[in-house]
Order: sequence, then C-alpha cells, then structure tokens
Amino acid sequence: MSPWNDFDRAVRDIGGDYVFSFKPSPAVFAEESWRPQRARADLERVLDKTRGVCHVEIIMKDISTVRYRPQALWEWARLAVEVAREYTR
Repeated sequence: MSPWNDFDRAVRDIGGDYVFSFKPSPAVFAEESWRPQRARADLERVLDKTRGVCHVEIIMKDISTVRYRPQALWEWARLAVEVAREYTR
C-alpha cells in the first residue's frame, strides 16, 4: 500500500485474506532534519488501523536521498522493528 491509499478501506477490504504490504513514504529521509518521532507516528498510524485485522509487512523503498545521513536508514530500521514488536504483543 502506498502512503496515499485509503487505509481504512484497504483494511476493510483486505481483512485477514491477504498480506497488507505497507510502503511508508521515504520523504521522511529527505527532510531538513531527521525526525524519528515522525517516522514512528507514521508506522503507528497504520499499525493501529491494521491491528488484529490484517497480516502486515513493512517495506521502505524508493529512497532517492538520505541527505548525507545514512545512519537515518539504520535508525528507521531499528525503529520499525521496535514498533512492530510493540504491535505484536
């Protein structure tokens, strides 16, 4: 699912029959400064909607820049795992 999809409709239509493949916007890496709280909020927003309804995978793709901060990629990956673990409890 692209970040521009109607997530409420997608969750309703997909249910538990398919995997909800969430592809967050890579724009979080192109901003003036790295804001991990924004990245976390984006992940939590989708996982809130899908919790208990859909099987979810998270794929960050289409990254064109990290503004000379590759460490933001590693931090995002750690953050995504952390958030996913919180939502599997």
